[in-house]
Amino acid sequence: MNSPLFRKNLLPLALLLAASVFLLLPEAGLSSGEIPLNKGAVLQITDFDDSSTAGPDPSLFSRKYSGAAKSDPSLKTLRAMAKASPGSKASYQARMATRFTIQKGHNGSSRGKARITLYGLSYDGVVITPRAAAGKSQLKMTVSSAADRTGTELILLTASGNGASPKIYQKDRTEGSVEIQVAAGDTFVVALELVVSAGTGTQDFPAEVDFYSKENKVRFEGVRVEILNTETPLPIVTPLPDQVFLYDNPRCLNLSLSSCLIVNKGEQIEDLSKVPLTEGLPDTWNDRINCLKMGANVNRVIVYQHPGFKGRSRTYTRTGPNPGGVWSLQGSGWDRTVSSIVVE
Repeated sequence: MNSPLFRKNLLPLALLLAASVFLLLPEAGLSSGEIPLNKGAVLQITDFDDSSTAGPDPSLFSRKYSGAAKSDPSLKTLRAMAKASPGSKASYQARMATRFTIQKGHNGSSRGKARITLYGLSYDGVVITPRAAAGKSQLKMTVSSAADRTGTELILLTASGNGASPKIYQKDRTEGSVEIQVAAGDTFVVALELVVSAGTGTQDFPAEVDFYSKENKVRFEGVRVEILNTETPLPIVTPLPDQVFLYDNPRCLNLSLSSCLIVNKGEQIEDLSKVPLTEGLPDTWNDRINCLKMGANVNRVIVYQHPGFKGRSRTYTRTGPNPGGVWSLQGSGWDRTVSSIVVE
């Protein structure tokens, strides 16, 4: 069996099996792109491979409602449909997302403003219901921080029915934009979501919302990220290796004797309202931190929204675009909201 002829015939089979295994390998995760903080820089994102759908499963014993949802990243289309008989209701959702990361600019810029645009947007759909509350659809774009999920939302379509005749919604090649503050090292998730709802549970008539059948759908071409402007680099005053400098201004400037709070590695401050700006005066560091610098030996700084390490939290570390660990909190949802802190 170990003849040259056998080995010759075995080689093509081995190559075929290897190709089959390669084709079965899972695709990469969430699409991503990187853009430097240079004024005028543009990033085009056309690959979306994070998708999901949601909706109720039809009952085995009742056909009072039905529907479907589909998200197709390869075609960049979202589809959803809901139908409700009298006295029932149903809602279906299709979602697609991608992400991008901000890098430090060529001149060292670490903060700026960006415009995120969903372009080439078209949609076709219909709502059939005599009352607006019984048939609705909403299409929205959300740009959120991957770190703490805070973000900006833009409603691109709100559809409802109100009459005996079907109400048709159509738009061809439009776009929608939001502007946000960004910082080097931040990663943002851009999501497009279509939600359709039919019925209220008490209506005495059928309801239907269709952005799914035949040509009814939402489609788009991609996302464009533009850097509108940048700020000059933060002036660096280096902390000692085991220190963190916390400032009351977004530029990490020593504007006065009370502009900076120094916390050492391993320390925890449970309640910043008990830490005075200046000894003997009533003002405290609660809801005051607006910038931080990390010493060389500090691994991470964890900030909390409320005293006692409660509420929302965010972790700051060194990243590739921000190796010095200098973070301005302005515009991130964390400026002047920190009430407790941990330095590790």
